[in-house]
Amino acid sequence: MPPQRSKTVETLLAGAERAFAERGFHGASIGYICQCAGKTTGAFYSNYDNKLKLFLDVFRRHSDRTAEHIGDRIAEVDTERDIAPQLARIFAEIISGGALDAQWVFIHLEFRLMALRDRNAAIALVEHEERFSHRIGTMLDALFERTGHRPVLPGSELAGLLGAMTRGVKLDRGIYTTGGVADPLTFDQMSRALEGLFTPLATVRSPSGERRS
Repeated sequence: MPPQRSKTVETLLAGAERAFAERGFHGASIGYICQCAGKTTGAFYSNYDNKLKLFLDVFRRHSDRTAEHIGDRIAEVDTERDIAPQLARIFAEIISGGALDAQWVFIHLEFRLMALRDRNAAIALVEHEERFSHRIGTMLDALFERTGHRPVLPGSELAGLLGAMTRGVKLDRGIYTTGGVADPLTFDQMSRALEGLFTPLATVRSPSGERRS
């Protein structure tokens, strides 16, 4: 992609993310998306055939940022200490904290509502979720391999479960916030619950031969 076009696309994606979060897929017209982006409709049609392709790029962009954030946090894990509570706190922060903004909830929920009504959207979403879970799972499996750690599920399955938990908790939290109700699930509760997912099934040997839990 030429540099100028790349800059235009990034501007369209930022504007579209705001427009879709505010008005949903069907409510956000191409005109309003371009208004949010500060671009003309000509700029839109020079880069996209239709609004669905733009929406898919918005979703992928959001997911890429999430994966990069998770990768940075996993890289910070101290492998000389028990990794289960460390991973539990990392994902509790992601699920319960502000690492994923309010727009994340709307974008993901909008895609899921579309997928329930549109087969092509459903296929695209399933393919995306599988790639995303594999991406996060590969990071986790690499960490488990280095530390001789064997959790209750392999990395990709853990990633899929954590993704479902994140979507549910984020959605509930958004509803609680809108309704002015305190969230009943604290960070410490979430962290303690998640630690069980990362606790090893048994003591295994690390590649160096050292016995670890």
